[in-house]
Amino acid sequence: MKITFLGTSHGCAEKNRFTSGTLIETSDFSYLLDAGAPVESLMVNMDKSFENVRGIFITHMHNDHVANLSSVFTRLIKYNFNDNVTCFFPSQEGIDGFLNWLDVMSVSLDKVKETVKFDVTNEGTIFDNGDIRVIAKPTLHMGEKKAFSYTFEKDGKKVLFTGDMRGGFPEYTQIIGDEHYDLVVCEMAHSNLCEKADMLKNTNTDRMIITHYSPKRMIGYEEILKSFPFPTTISSDGMEIDV
Repeated sequence: MKITFLGTSHGCAEKNRFTSGTLIETSDFSYLLDAGAPVESLMVNMDKSFENVRGIFITHMHNDHVANLSSVFTRLIKYNFNDNVTCFFPSQEGIDGFLNWLDVMSVSLDKVKETVKFDVTNEGTIFDNGDIRVIAKPTLHMGEKKAFSYTFEKDGKKVLFTGDMRGGFPEYTQIIGDEHYDLVVCEMAHSNLCEKADMLKNTNTDRMIITHYSPKRMIGYEEILKSFPFPTTISSDGMEIDV
């Protein structure tokens, strides 16, 4: 798997850092995790194929994770027709609201439904097309509304994206479980790294990347990350890694 961090900022864009979006590529297909602005433009500028997209996975319905989804859909429909895409929303309410928004913008809903399949995320395996397997676990970030973490499995490799969690990360150990990961991508917009470092160090992973972080949450991160028992870095927009 090749992972490209399109946007790594927290709830708002910063200079040279856009809101949440990550592209997961295999030798055959690609998968988009969240669609904060401006993931469509970023993918175009990085020569990433929209024709290869097979799955779009939304962790939760905050603006910084879905604001550019309508542009992604417009490109799928208008320029690179691809009727093999499934888009997972955390709730039916999210699907209905998104379709209403497209309708207000005069995007053809018939064309959308011909192009993209919609599904609601539930806990467990939600996607397996023979190329990649995706497993969802709920987080507490949205309170009564739904939010999810996603694990991508390919050829024996396992990559977990925690998604946004509740402040203090009370659900972290449940999300991680007792499994081994090749990579854990952990958000840091809602807790301070210095307070959660000891908990994160106990993760059974070969590598960790901190993303979706706010600078105020990362004070002293260089020294803190040196103490981790596995390589741990922070993400930056445009960064690509192979797992």
